[in-house]
Amino acid sequence: MATTFEVLSLGTGPLIDTVEGNVLSENAGALVGMTFGSAASPLGFGAQKTFSPVDYSGGTANMYDIDNTVSNDTFSIDGGPAQTFDGLAVYEAMLHYTDGTPPVKITAVVIQDTAGNLYLAPESSANADYTAMTAAPIESLTLGAVYPISSGRLLADRQYTDFLCYAAGSMIATDRGPKSVERLKIGDQVVTLDNGPQPIIWLRRAEQPLEALEERRKPVLIQAGAFGPGQPSRDLVVSPQHRVLVGGQGQLAALDTGEAFAPAKALTCLPGVRHLAGRRRITWLHFACAGHEVVRANGCWSESLLLGPMALRGMTARESLVLGAVFGGDTTAGALNGPPARPCLPAAEARRLIAEHAGVVRRAA
Repeated sequence: MATTFEVLSLGTGPLIDTVEGNVLSENAGALVGMTFGSAASPLGFGAQKTFSPVDYSGGTANMYDIDNTVSNDTFSIDGGPAQTFDGLAVYEAMLHYTDGTPPVKITAVVIQDTAGNLYLAPESSANADYTAMTAAPIESLTLGAVYPISSGRLLADRQYTDFLCYAAGSMIATDRGPKSVERLKIGDQVVTLDNGPQPIIWLRRAEQPLEALEERRKPVLIQAGAFGPGQPSRDLVVSPQHRVLVGGQGQLAALDTGEAFAPAKALTCLPGVRHLAGRRRITWLHFACAGHEVVRANGCWSESLLLGPMALRGMTARESLVLGAVFGGDTTAGALNGPPARPCLPAAEARRLIAEHAGVVRRAA
Protein backbone atom coordinates (compact mmCIF):
# COMPACT_ATOMS: atom_id res chain seq x y z
CA MET A 1 0.00 0.00 0.00
CA ALA A 2 1.22 3.52 -0.75
CA THR A 3 0.11 7.14 -0.93
CA THR A 4 2.29 7.60 -4.03
CA PHE A 5 1.20 5.23 -6.79
CA GLU A 6 0.74 4.85 -10.53
CA VAL A 7 -2.40 5.96 -12.35
CA LEU A 8 -3.31 5.81 -16.02
CA SER A 9 -3.97 9.18 -17.62
CA LEU A 10 -7.21 9.06 -19.62
CA GLY A 11 -7.04 12.60 -20.99
CA THR A 12 -9.79 15.11 -20.28
CA GLY A 13 -13.57 14.80 -20.19
CA PRO A 14 -16.72 16.54 -19.04
CA LEU A 15 -16.78 17.41 -15.35
CA ILE A 16 -18.46 14.65 -13.36
CA ASP A 17 -18.89 16.61 -10.11
CA THR A 18 -21.00 19.58 -11.09
CA VAL A 19 -22.53 20.45 -7.70
CA GLU A 20 -20.47 21.05 -4.57
CA GLY A 21 -21.69 20.60 -1.02
CA ASN A 22 -22.13 16.82 -1.19
CA VAL A 23 -20.13 13.64 -1.85
CA LEU A 24 -21.80 12.76 -5.16
CA SER A 25 -20.49 13.00 -8.72
CA GLU A 26 -23.83 13.98 -10.23
CA ASN A 27 -22.65 13.93 -13.85
CA ALA A 28 -20.78 10.59 -13.74
CA GLY A 29 -23.06 9.27 -16.49
CA ALA A 30 -21.42 11.65 -18.97
CA LEU A 31 -18.49 9.23 -19.27
CA VAL A 32 -20.58 6.10 -19.83
CA GLY A 33 -19.76 4.49 -23.18
CA MET A 34 -16.48 6.35 -23.61
CA THR A 35 -13.35 4.43 -24.60
CA PHE A 36 -9.89 5.65 -23.62
CA GLY A 37 -6.91 4.32 -25.57
CA SER A 38 -6.80 2.39 -28.84
CA ALA A 39 -4.68 -0.05 -30.84
CA ALA A 40 -2.93 2.95 -32.44
CA SER A 41 -2.45 4.74 -29.12
CA PRO A 42 -2.59 2.18 -26.28
CA LEU A 43 -2.77 3.30 -22.67
CA GLY A 44 0.10 0.96 -21.84
CA PHE A 45 2.53 3.13 -23.79
CA GLY A 46 2.98 6.48 -22.10
CA ALA A 47 -0.26 6.90 -20.12
CA GLN A 48 1.37 5.71 -16.89
CA LYS A 49 1.75 8.61 -14.46
CA THR A 50 2.92 8.89 -10.87
CA PHE A 51 0.26 10.26 -8.50
CA SER A 52 1.66 11.74 -5.30
CA PRO A 53 -0.02 13.67 -2.47
CA VAL A 54 0.39 17.41 -1.98
CA ASP A 55 -2.21 18.04 0.76
CA TYR A 56 -5.25 15.94 1.67
CA SER A 57 -5.38 16.99 5.33
CA GLY A 58 -8.73 18.77 5.09
CA GLY A 59 -12.11 17.05 5.30
CA THR A 60 -12.17 13.30 5.95
CA ALA A 61 -8.92 11.91 7.31
CA ASN A 62 -6.79 9.83 4.95
CA MET A 63 -9.06 10.52 2.00
CA TYR A 64 -9.35 12.88 -0.95
CA ASP A 65 -12.71 14.67 -0.73
CA ILE A 66 -14.73 15.69 -3.77
CA ASP A 67 -16.75 18.26 -1.77
CA ASN A 68 -14.63 21.33 -2.41
CA THR A 69 -16.71 23.42 -0.02
CA VAL A 70 -15.14 21.34 2.77
CA SER A 71 -11.64 20.81 1.48
CA ASN A 72 -9.57 21.47 -1.62
CA ASP A 73 -7.41 18.36 -1.47
CA THR A 74 -4.50 18.42 -3.89
CA PHE A 75 -2.17 16.00 -5.61
CA SER A 76 0.65 16.05 -8.15
CA ILE A 77 1.22 14.11 -11.38
CA ASP A 78 4.84 13.21 -12.21
CA GLY A 79 6.06 15.87 -9.78
CA GLY A 80 4.20 18.68 -11.54
CA PRO A 81 2.14 21.52 -10.04
CA ALA A 82 -0.63 20.83 -7.55
CA GLN A 83 -3.99 19.70 -9.01
CA THR A 84 -7.24 19.99 -7.07
CA PHE A 85 -9.17 16.76 -6.53
CA ASP A 86 -12.77 17.20 -7.68
CA GLY A 87 -14.62 14.08 -8.80
CA LEU A 88 -14.76 10.30 -8.35
CA ALA A 89 -16.97 7.66 -9.91
CA VAL A 90 -16.87 3.88 -10.13
CA TYR A 91 -17.83 2.14 -13.38
CA GLU A 92 -18.43 -1.33 -14.70
CA ALA A 93 -15.67 -1.31 -17.29
CA MET A 94 -13.86 -3.45 -19.84
CA LEU A 95 -10.08 -3.66 -20.15
CA HIS A 96 -8.52 -4.61 -23.49
CA TYR A 97 -4.85 -5.59 -23.73
CA THR A 98 -2.21 -5.07 -26.40
CA ASP A 99 -0.85 -8.63 -26.43
CA GLY A 100 -3.99 -10.59 -27.22
CA THR A 101 -4.87 -11.42 -23.61
CA PRO A 102 -8.69 -11.78 -23.51
CA PRO A 103 -10.55 -8.65 -22.38
CA VAL A 104 -11.51 -8.51 -18.69
CA LYS A 105 -14.44 -6.82 -16.95
CA ILE A 106 -13.40 -4.75 -13.94
CA THR A 107 -14.81 -2.20 -11.54
CA ALA A 108 -12.91 0.96 -12.49
CA VAL A 109 -12.28 3.84 -10.09
CA VAL A 110 -12.02 7.02 -12.18
CA ILE A 111 -10.95 10.29 -10.58
CA GLN A 112 -10.91 13.84 -11.93
CA ASP A 113 -9.39 17.21 -11.07
CA THR A 114 -11.05 20.61 -11.41
CA ALA A 115 -9.52 21.06 -14.89
CA GLY A 116 -11.25 17.94 -16.21
CA ASN A 117 -8.21 15.64 -16.24
CA LEU A 118 -9.23 12.01 -15.79
CA TYR A 119 -7.22 9.15 -14.29
CA LEU A 120 -7.79 5.45 -13.67
CA ALA A 121 -6.86 4.90 -10.03
CA PRO A 122 -5.41 1.65 -8.69
CA GLU A 123 -7.30 -0.51 -6.23
CA SER A 124 -7.13 -0.16 -2.44
CA SER A 125 -6.55 -3.91 -2.04
CA ALA A 126 -4.90 -6.72 -4.01
CA ASN A 127 -8.21 -7.94 -5.46
CA ALA A 128 -9.23 -9.33 -8.85
CA ASP A 129 -9.33 -5.85 -10.41
CA TYR A 130 -5.77 -5.23 -9.23
CA THR A 131 -4.72 -8.50 -10.88
CA ALA A 132 -6.42 -7.50 -14.14
CA MET A 133 -4.73 -4.09 -14.17
CA THR A 134 -1.28 -5.67 -13.94
CA ALA A 135 -1.89 -8.75 -16.10
CA ALA A 136 -0.62 -7.28 -19.39
CA PRO A 137 -0.10 -3.91 -21.10
CA ILE A 138 -3.46 -2.14 -21.37
CA GLU A 139 -4.67 -1.06 -24.79
CA SER A 140 -7.96 0.57 -23.85
CA LEU A 141 -10.57 1.08 -21.15
CA THR A 142 -14.29 1.29 -21.95
CA LEU A 143 -16.59 2.63 -19.25
CA GLY A 144 -20.00 1.05 -18.76
CA ALA A 145 -22.70 1.63 -16.19
CA VAL A 146 -22.03 3.76 -13.14
CA TYR A 147 -21.55 1.55 -10.09
CA PRO A 148 -23.42 2.72 -6.95
CA ILE A 149 -21.06 3.78 -4.18
CA SER A 150 -21.73 5.09 -0.69
CA SER A 151 -19.01 7.76 -0.65
CA GLY A 152 -17.37 9.95 -3.25
CA ARG A 153 -14.04 9.98 -1.46
CA LEU A 154 -10.77 8.35 -2.55
CA LEU A 155 -8.83 6.42 0.07
CA ALA A 156 -5.34 7.92 -0.08
CA ASP A 157 -3.48 4.68 0.70
CA ARG A 158 -3.72 2.37 -2.33
CA GLN A 159 -2.04 -0.54 -4.04
CA TYR A 160 1.08 0.40 -5.99
CA THR A 161 -0.01 -0.86 -9.40
CA ASP A 162 2.76 -1.37 -11.94
CA PHE A 163 0.96 -0.84 -15.23
CA LEU A 164 3.41 -2.69 -17.48
CA CYS A 165 5.75 -0.50 -19.47
CA TYR A 166 7.49 -2.05 -22.46
CA ALA A 167 10.80 -0.43 -23.15
CA ALA A 168 13.55 -0.68 -25.81
CA GLY A 169 11.09 0.87 -28.27
CA SER A 170 7.30 0.88 -27.94
CA MET A 171 6.07 0.93 -31.54
CA ILE A 172 8.61 -0.53 -33.98
CA ALA A 173 8.50 0.32 -37.70
CA THR A 174 7.99 -2.87 -39.72
CA ASP A 175 7.29 -3.58 -43.37
CA ARG A 176 3.61 -3.78 -42.41
CA GLY A 177 3.52 -0.59 -40.39
CA PRO A 178 4.24 0.17 -36.73
CA LYS A 179 3.94 -2.84 -34.44
CA SER A 180 4.01 -2.85 -30.64
CA VAL A 181 7.23 -4.37 -29.42
CA GLU A 182 5.59 -7.14 -27.40
CA ARG A 183 3.79 -8.35 -30.56
CA LEU A 184 6.99 -8.78 -32.53
CA LYS A 185 7.96 -12.34 -33.34
CA ILE A 186 10.88 -14.06 -34.98
CA GLY A 187 10.71 -13.57 -38.73
CA ASP A 188 8.97 -10.19 -38.57
CA GLN A 189 10.59 -7.69 -40.93
CA VAL A 190 11.69 -4.47 -39.20
CA VAL A 191 12.44 -1.36 -41.24
CA THR A 192 16.14 -0.44 -41.13
CA LEU A 193 17.84 2.75 -42.24
CA ASP A 194 20.57 0.99 -44.21
CA ASN A 195 19.31 -2.36 -45.44
CA GLY A 196 15.57 -2.15 -45.95
CA PRO A 197 13.33 -4.64 -44.14
CA GLN A 198 15.32 -7.17 -42.12
CA PRO A 199 13.97 -10.23 -40.29
CA ILE A 200 14.16 -10.55 -36.52
CA ILE A 201 16.43 -13.48 -35.64
CA TRP A 202 16.13 -13.46 -31.84
CA LEU A 203 13.93 -11.93 -29.15
CA ARG A 204 14.43 -11.49 -25.43
CA ARG A 205 12.16 -10.37 -22.60
CA ALA A 206 13.51 -9.54 -19.14
CA GLU A 207 12.06 -8.06 -15.95
CA GLN A 208 14.14 -5.60 -13.94
CA PRO A 209 13.37 -4.27 -10.45
CA LEU A 210 14.18 -0.57 -10.18
CA GLU A 211 13.70 0.47 -6.56
CA ALA A 212 17.26 -0.25 -5.42
CA LEU A 213 18.95 1.29 -8.46
CA GLU A 214 20.75 4.61 -8.21
CA GLU A 215 19.35 7.26 -10.54
CA ARG A 216 22.03 7.01 -13.22
CA ARG A 217 21.21 3.32 -13.72
CA LYS A 218 17.46 3.83 -14.09
CA PRO A 219 15.63 3.83 -17.45
CA VAL A 220 15.74 6.94 -19.59
CA LEU A 221 12.54 8.67 -20.72
CA ILE A 222 12.77 10.52 -24.05
CA GLN A 223 9.66 12.66 -24.25
CA ALA A 224 7.69 13.07 -27.45
CA GLY A 225 9.31 15.71 -29.68
CA ALA A 226 12.53 15.91 -27.63
CA PHE A 227 14.62 15.75 -30.82
CA GLY A 228 12.16 17.67 -33.00
CA PRO A 229 8.61 17.25 -34.37
CA GLY A 230 7.68 13.57 -34.29
CA GLN A 231 11.06 12.47 -32.93
CA PRO A 232 9.98 10.57 -31.03
CA SER A 233 6.30 10.60 -31.91
CA ARG A 234 5.38 9.52 -28.36
CA ASP A 235 7.32 9.06 -25.14
CA LEU A 236 10.06 6.45 -25.51
CA VAL A 237 11.61 4.54 -22.61
CA VAL A 238 14.99 2.88 -23.09
CA SER A 239 17.75 1.51 -20.90
CA PRO A 240 20.58 3.90 -19.98
CA GLN A 241 22.97 2.02 -22.27
CA HIS A 242 20.55 1.84 -25.21
CA ARG A 243 22.08 3.74 -28.10
CA VAL A 244 20.20 6.43 -30.00
CA LEU A 245 21.21 7.84 -33.38
CA VAL A 246 22.60 11.40 -33.23
CA GLY A 247 24.26 13.68 -35.77
CA GLY A 248 21.81 12.99 -38.59
CA GLN A 249 18.29 12.07 -39.70
CA GLY A 250 17.03 15.15 -37.88
CA GLN A 251 18.22 13.86 -34.49
CA LEU A 252 20.71 16.33 -32.97
CA ALA A 253 22.00 16.88 -36.50
CA ALA A 254 23.91 19.96 -35.30
CA LEU A 255 26.45 17.79 -33.50
CA ASP A 256 29.75 17.71 -35.35
CA THR A 257 29.91 13.92 -35.42
CA GLY A 258 28.29 12.67 -38.57
CA GLU A 259 25.82 9.91 -37.80
CA ALA A 260 26.78 8.09 -34.61
CA PHE A 261 25.21 6.24 -31.71
CA ALA A 262 25.09 7.84 -28.24
CA PRO A 263 23.94 6.04 -25.08
CA ALA A 264 20.64 7.39 -23.80
CA LYS A 265 22.16 8.22 -20.40
CA ALA A 266 24.40 10.78 -22.15
CA LEU A 267 21.36 12.67 -23.46
CA THR A 268 19.76 13.47 -20.10
CA CYS A 269 21.29 16.95 -20.19
CA LEU A 270 18.84 17.80 -23.00
CA PRO A 271 15.34 19.20 -22.46
CA GLY A 272 12.76 16.43 -22.54
CA VAL A 273 15.21 13.63 -21.66
CA ARG A 274 15.53 12.38 -18.09
CA HIS A 275 15.91 9.31 -15.95
CA LEU A 276 12.56 7.72 -15.17
CA ALA A 277 11.30 8.02 -11.60
CA GLY A 278 8.42 6.43 -9.73
CA ARG A 279 8.57 2.92 -11.20
CA ARG A 280 9.23 -0.22 -9.17
CA ARG A 281 10.05 -2.50 -12.09
CA ILE A 282 10.18 -2.50 -15.86
CA THR A 283 9.89 -5.05 -18.63
CA TRP A 284 12.61 -4.88 -21.26
CA LEU A 285 12.07 -6.35 -24.71
CA HIS A 286 14.98 -6.62 -27.12
CA PHE A 287 15.25 -7.94 -30.65
CA ALA A 288 18.28 -8.80 -32.77
CA CYS A 289 18.73 -9.08 -36.52
CA ALA A 290 21.49 -10.88 -38.40
CA GLY A 291 23.43 -7.60 -38.29
CA HIS A 292 23.35 -4.56 -36.04
CA GLU A 293 20.77 -2.19 -37.52
CA VAL A 294 19.44 1.35 -37.20
CA VAL A 295 15.71 0.88 -36.57
CA ARG A 296 12.82 3.18 -35.79
CA ALA A 297 11.07 3.11 -32.41
CA ASN A 298 8.23 5.60 -31.82
CA GLY A 299 9.54 7.57 -34.78
CA CYS A 300 13.05 7.80 -33.28
CA TRP A 301 16.07 6.17 -34.95
CA SER A 302 17.96 3.95 -32.52
CA GLU A 303 19.64 0.57 -32.46
CA SER A 304 18.55 -3.01 -32.65
CA LEU A 305 20.26 -5.26 -30.13
CA LEU A 306 24.01 -5.55 -30.65
CA LEU A 307 25.09 -8.90 -29.25
CA GLY A 308 28.47 -7.68 -28.09
CA PRO A 309 30.45 -8.61 -24.97
CA MET A 310 28.40 -6.36 -22.63
CA ALA A 311 25.05 -7.75 -23.79
CA LEU A 312 26.34 -11.33 -23.75
CA ARG A 313 27.56 -11.02 -20.16
CA GLY A 314 23.95 -10.48 -19.09
CA MET A 315 22.68 -13.68 -20.71
CA THR A 316 21.87 -16.89 -18.90
CA ALA A 317 23.74 -20.08 -19.77
CA ARG A 318 20.72 -21.33 -21.70
CA GLU A 319 20.43 -18.09 -23.65
CA SER A 320 24.11 -18.27 -24.55
CA LEU A 321 23.64 -21.78 -25.93
CA VAL A 322 20.64 -20.66 -27.99
CA LEU A 323 22.48 -17.62 -29.32
CA GLY A 324 25.48 -19.72 -30.31
CA ALA A 325 23.19 -22.02 -32.26
CA VAL A 326 21.15 -19.22 -33.88
CA PHE A 327 24.06 -16.99 -34.89
CA GLY A 328 26.62 -19.74 -35.37
CA GLY A 329 29.32 -18.04 -33.34
CA ASP A 330 31.31 -18.23 -30.14
CA THR A 331 29.49 -16.27 -27.43
CA THR A 332 32.77 -15.77 -25.58
CA ALA A 333 34.28 -13.89 -28.54
CA GLY A 334 33.26 -10.54 -30.11
CA ALA A 335 29.81 -9.37 -31.23
CA LEU A 336 27.74 -12.16 -32.75
CA ASN A 337 25.98 -9.75 -35.09
CA GLY A 338 28.54 -6.94 -35.37
CA PRO A 339 30.14 -4.71 -36.36
CA PRO A 340 28.12 -1.75 -34.99
CA ALA A 341 25.94 -0.03 -37.58
CA ARG A 342 27.40 3.37 -36.63
CA PRO A 343 30.34 4.59 -34.54
CA CYS A 344 29.45 4.29 -30.86
CA LEU A 345 30.28 7.39 -28.81
CA PRO A 346 31.30 6.87 -25.18
CA ALA A 347 28.93 8.65 -22.80
CA ALA A 348 31.55 11.23 -21.77
CA GLU A 349 32.32 12.09 -25.39
CA ALA A 350 28.62 12.47 -26.25
CA ARG A 351 28.11 14.78 -23.25
CA ARG A 352 31.12 16.86 -24.27
CA LEU A 353 29.82 17.29 -27.82
CA ILE A 354 26.37 18.23 -26.58
CA ALA A 355 27.88 20.79 -24.20
CA GLU A 356 30.00 22.31 -27.00
CA HIS A 357 26.97 22.65 -29.28
CA ALA A 358 24.41 23.31 -26.56
CA GLY A 359 22.96 26.49 -28.09
CA VAL A 360 22.53 25.02 -31.55
CA VAL A 361 21.22 21.68 -30.29
CA ARG A 362 18.61 23.27 -28.02
CA ARG A 363 17.39 25.61 -30.79
CA ALA A 364 17.08 22.74 -33.23
CA ALA A 365 15.11 20.61 -30.76
